[in-house]
Amino acid sequence: MRWTGIHVLSCALATGSTEDVTTAIADGRYDPELAEAHGYVSVSSAEDTEPVDLAARAGTTALGRAAVDEAAIVLHAHAGSTPQGPDDVVPASYVQGRTLARGAFTVDVRQSCNGALAALQLSAAYLTAAGPGTAALLTTADRHGGPGVNRYRLDPGSVDADGASALVLHHGPGPLRLLSTAVQGDGRFTATPPPDPKDFPDRRAFLMAHRKRLLPMLRSMAETERDTIDQALADAGATPDDVTRWVFPNIGANMVDQEFRKGLGIGTERTTWDWGRTVGHMGTTNQFGGLTHLLETGAVRPGDLVALCGSGVGFSYGCAVLEVVEPPAWTPAATTPAQ
Repeated sequence: MRWTGIHVLSCALATGSTEDVTTAIADGRYDPELAEAHGYVSVSSAEDTEPVDLAARAGTTALGRAAVDEAAIVLHAHAGSTPQGPDDVVPASYVQGRTLARGAFTVDVRQSCNGALAALQLSAAYLTAAGPGTAALLTTADRHGGPGVNRYRLDPGSVDADGASALVLHHGPGPLRLLSTAVQGDGRFTATPPPDPKDFPDRRAFLMAHRKRLLPMLRSMAETERDTIDQALADAGATPDDVTRWVFPNIGANMVDQEFRKGLGIGTERTTWDWGRTVGHMGTTNQFGGLTHLLETGAVRPGDLVALCGSGVGFSYGCAVLEVVEPPAWTPAATTPAQ
């Protein structure tokens, strides 16, 4: 989708304390071989903080940076891919109650790790319909750690971390122009259960059946990811070479589809892996968190294009292209960890 007149006023990132991966290796929580393959140096850990509280902190910071009249905020969208807090808490409403003093339409967006980009596209459409001068607060949060949970062995392809982000979208001027978004889903494989080893005469037969199930899904994942990027770039009137920096999910280096990125001409130096390897895979927070990092560190300048890319468990993909119009007034300000 191509957008007109929609801008980002501000964004913010809330992280936990930083744990060096060497500590986890020494404690026996992280395998040295995986550590070498992943390439992470540290991870954000906020095991004693509820995700919704992290989101409220990021939202408060983003609102302060935006300096927007709160009466203009007509929408709050919250995304998360992990449990957000106590069972009786409605995540979006909880965050809204701690960030906004007045009522606004608030909604939870559940698209797993692609939730931020799904919320961004929905919010842009909502503000377009609401008219000039309106704004939306977008928040994300995920906590993968906790009592009895070893985050270093949750996912063989990454180290799952804790963090939250926020972004204020505006139907009017702002330092970053939203050029386009593209979000696609493919739920054909969600109802396909994995094969049960007990149903096969031997391990070879089981692995063959498992491979037969996975190959179409992996093919669909690669095609859908490329489709969303191609569509977002086309709607933005840009090519991969025009994009200054790419924000991808903070998955481990051994899981990156290098051939895919090579085909687009994307080297690691044009991504945010230099930041991602220090905080870990923060689920829905990767995209707005990466954008915040680029702005806080002055890594992008007016005229630069930034592409945010996301994926959600292989069934939802998204890409957004933004143009830096002017340096945000609130940079450079460092993200502070949870207290």
